[in-house]
Amino acid sequence: MYSSSLIALAEQKAFYTTEDAYVSASKLMYDYNEGSVYQVYVQLGHVSDISLHPNEKLVGVLAGDTERWNIETANVDNTVHVYVKPKFADISTNFIINTDKRSYRLAVSSTDTYNPVISWDYQEEMYRKLASTEVYQNREEKEFLDVFTEKVNGRYVAKTMNYSYETKGSKKADAALFPLKVFDDGTRTYIQMPKSNKYDLPVLYNVERTDKEKLTLVNYRIHGAYFIADRVFTHARLYYSANVYVDIYPKKEEAGLLKLLAGGDAQ
Repeated sequence: MYSSSLIALAEQKAFYTTEDAYVSASKLMYDYNEGSVYQVYVQLGHVSDISLHPNEKLVGVLAGDTERWNIETANVDNTVHVYVKPKFADISTNFIINTDKRSYRLAVSSTDTYNPVISWDYQEEMYRKLASTEVYQNREEKEFLDVFTEKVNGRYVAKTMNYSYETKGSKKADAALFPLKVFDDGTRTYIQMPKSNKYDLPVLYNVERTDKEKLTLVNYRIHGAYFIADRVFTHARLYYSANVYVDIYPKKEEAGLLKLLAGGDAQ
C-alpha cells in the first residue's frame, strides 16, 4: 500500500482570486487548500450561498465586520450552507468559517460582481484515499491518477500544475462550450470539458501567430472528461465550427515566460 506521506500535494497559493476558480453552472468552484484565502464577490440586494463539504458540522462563522453584513446558516441534506448578504455597497471584510474538519478563509467584497454560489473541490481527499489503497477503485480514481499524478521510483506523487489560463469565446459560443479547467504540467496541457448532450466535441488546434491566425491540428487524446495535448500553448482553440470556438491563452505573465523559454516566438 502507498503511505500517505508518499503522496505530495501540489503547491498551495496563499490567496486565490476568482480567476483561479472554475465555473460549473452558477457555482464558482475553488480547489480547497488548508491555510489559503479565497476571494468572494457579493452584491447589495442579493444573497451568496457558500456551500461546504458534505457531512461537515458547523462550529462557527467569524467576520471582521458583523455590523454591515447579514449572515445565516442552514443544513441541507447534510451539507452546511452559509448565506452572506451585504447591507451596503462597496464594503469588504474577511470571513472564517470553522467546521469540525476544516477552516474556510474568505476575503469578501460587496461590488457590482456577484458570485451566487461558492463551493470547493477537495483534491487532498482523493490523494489520501488513493494512498490507503493498492489500486484505484473506479474510473474516476483512475482518471485522477492519470491526470494529476506521476510515478516516481514506483510511487505516485502529485504533479506541479500551472492553472494560469484564460479563455475567450467567439460571439456565438455560449457558456456550455467553455472548458471547466485548463492547466499544464510543463509538458502536457489538460483541458477539462463540460458534460453536454447539446454539442459535439470540438477539435483542438494550435493557433499560429500569423496575420491569418493559421490553425494547426495538434497531437492530443481524449481521456475521460479531459483533452490532453502533448505540448504547452501560447494560443489554443477548441473549434466547434468556423463561427463557434473557444480560445485558450496563458495569462499574460505566463505567456511572456513561455515566449522567453522558446527563444522569442513560442507557438
